[in-house]
Amino acid sequence: MKRLVLYSSILGLLFTACEEVPPFIDLSPIPEVKTYISPNIPPAQHKAVLIEDITGVRCNNCPQAAQKAKDIVTAKTEDSVVVMALYSGDYLSNFTSPWPGFTILNSPYSSQIISQLGIPQGLPSGYVDRNKFGSADVRYNPFQNWATYTNERLRIATPVNINLHDTLIGRKLTVDMQLIYTASVSAKHKWALYITESGIVSKQTTLTSYDDNYVHNHVLRAALGNAVGNPLDAPLQPGRTFETQKTFELPADYNPAKCHIVCVVSDAATEAVVNVREIDIL
Repeated sequence: MKRLVLYSSILGLLFTACEEVPPFIDLSPIPEVKTYISPNIPPAQHKAVLIEDITGVRCNNCPQAAQKAKDIVTAKTEDSVVVMALYSGDYLSNFTSPWPGFTILNSPYSSQIISQLGIPQGLPSGYVDRNKFGSADVRYNPFQNWATYTNERLRIATPVNINLHDTLIGRKLTVDMQLIYTASVSAKHKWALYITESGIVSKQTTLTSYDDNYVHNHVLRAALGNAVGNPLDAPLQPGRTFETQKTFELPADYNPAKCHIVCVVSDAATEAVVNVREIDIL
């Protein structure tokens, strides 16, 4: 009995003196994805490019970046260039702190993406296809470079077709995503689904003053799944198909008529966008 008491005491001291910090484990649910090989391989889609405008409501040059993104989309077609505006309150707070009494555009999803892809030194800034260009060791670029880099990425072929369909009943949104590979790929890929919203009125610093009625477009509002990507766990070969369905209850402050669904397929190692597509919520 004395040995048992002594042994228990020693264990208690050990556990008290040496408390291990457990490793972080992501317990968020993994979206269910069905995969199979289709015998019918469709023609390859043209590649589209993703511009992510890292922005903030207290940034006086940020409206110029938003206009640049709009100009690029207008010069191409809507299914050639997709824009997402990332508002994050976790970084560069002197640019991103919301104005009291106005709509808050910051989201944790934007913060997760910026944390994953790289935090710029200042704003405005942005990612073009989440790619590193030339000898750069960062993904973010000034908006003056976006058009050139967009043209460069548009010349690349894509091995995956993205098909999206949605239904809206009341405020319950159902999104069906289908990815079909038209060519073999040795790299690992991942996918992400986002909801963006345009036409949001909120205060914005401008070059000369403030605009209480500034219209913010392509604002990232939500992610359906992991914001930085969900793995595609199967060999990527012609006919390989992935399908998933996600549901989302649109909050009362979302305007469905101004909302969009964005699907991004990217390289799991480099983060570069393999293909992207956007549809309006019906």
